[in-house]
Amino acid sequence: MGRDESPNVLLVVLDSVRAKNCSLYGAARPTTPFLESLAAESITYTQARAPSNWSLPSHVSIFTGFEAHEHRLTVHDRLRPGNTVFESLAEAGYETGLFTENGFLNGRSSGIQECFETVTGVPDEYDETYDTASLNPGPDGFYYADQLLDWTAEQDGEWAACLNVMDSHRPFEPREEYDMWGDEQARQLQADLDVRWEWQFYGDTHPYWRLAGLESLYDGGIRQADAVAKRTIETLRQRGELDDTLVVVCGDHGDGFGEPGRLPDEPNAVSHIIPMHEELLHVPLLVRPPGGTAGEMCHEPAALTQFPAVVEAYVDGDPSGAAFATERVVSSKQPVTADLRDRFEDACGDVTPFTAASHAVYTNEEGRAVRKRYHWGDEGLEASISGAGDFRLLREIDPTAVTGAFDAPEAGVREPMGGRQATEQAKEQLAALGYY
Repeated sequence: MGRDESPNVLLVVLDSVRAKNCSLYGAARPTTPFLESLAAESITYTQARAPSNWSLPSHVSIFTGFEAHEHRLTVHDRLRPGNTVFESLAEAGYETGLFTENGFLNGRSSGIQECFETVTGVPDEYDETYDTASLNPGPDGFYYADQLLDWTAEQDGEWAACLNVMDSHRPFEPREEYDMWGDEQARQLQADLDVRWEWQFYGDTHPYWRLAGLESLYDGGIRQADAVAKRTIETLRQRGELDDTLVVVCGDHGDGFGEPGRLPDEPNAVSHIIPMHEELLHVPLLVRPPGGTAGEMCHEPAALTQFPAVVEAYVDGDPSGAAFATERVVSSKQPVTADLRDRFEDACGDVTPFTAASHAVYTNEEGRAVRKRYHWGDEGLEASISGAGDFRLLREIDPTAVTGAFDAPEAGVREPMGGRQATEQAKEQLAALGYY
């Protein structure tokens, strides 16, 4: 990568945000007013898909450019050094930073933390004005945005950073000014549930319709994540740095609130990791190039794994062909780990519906639609999707029409941890977010 007059790079990941609930993509609730204004000077991708249905494999794909079925990294693995775009940028002279409370990213067990020169995770001490939650105590996304902004202000040369915003991740506890649709009943339901509530819905302790209350809190979390992105990007604008920065804003995956499966034995979508519904895979994606653009829209399938290639094109000074749009986008469900399997057995007995393999392939259609072919276990289907929340079933298909796209050899970027999993510190952070 070159460096003469190269732009700064800012990746803002709105963790767990699905396109369907963003007003940018037509949701009735005004959840993303800032993204809507940013779209006027950005490229908005209407058909972006996540490489996987949860944080760890999706972030590895975004950082490395390898699809989830190529890198195959799970909680039992470490990412080998030297495979991410941020390390390449550091070699080119950039200062690199990661700012997040997500223990899958800032915990040393995954290896991701070591790909950045500066890492800000959950602090021991912080200003209490950032601590506005009770179920997940600690600073919210505004803290990490401010830490990033303090860090960028100290840089003399180019920088590249990832800000992972967890305000839209469960438990959903937006500040009062953003909690516009939740009510006391929804907040009490969330407080009464386990932090990881899949088991209580999949195990029939609660009916799926009760998830609508949690979705109202989730929408407030998206509104707050949108505000965190605004503080970050608008501060760079005020400093005169925005036009020297490539900005990418995306979701890493979505969340499920009881949406039914479309294939036999496919479970309802509850939170993430297990489902492969559109609610989990269709995510927001905006790109503001240095200097901005005239508010463009791209309706072709877009892959988040294009991030390293897009960054490299801008850094090398030849962004004319840089785009997230591709002829084919693929998404994979990573294998269910032993810990997850045990939990499903305890809550549901039969684990078969939850451990089935699943993959999805997206290709372009005429107009603004994409064609989705996917399978859940031994059943497959084909559908046409014209926008967030739209799904038109076309026909059943043989799963082999999908699985052939996932025959690539392993990329060799992971190091199995021999049965070891996250450190105790990382587990503590992840437990507050519904893991472990």
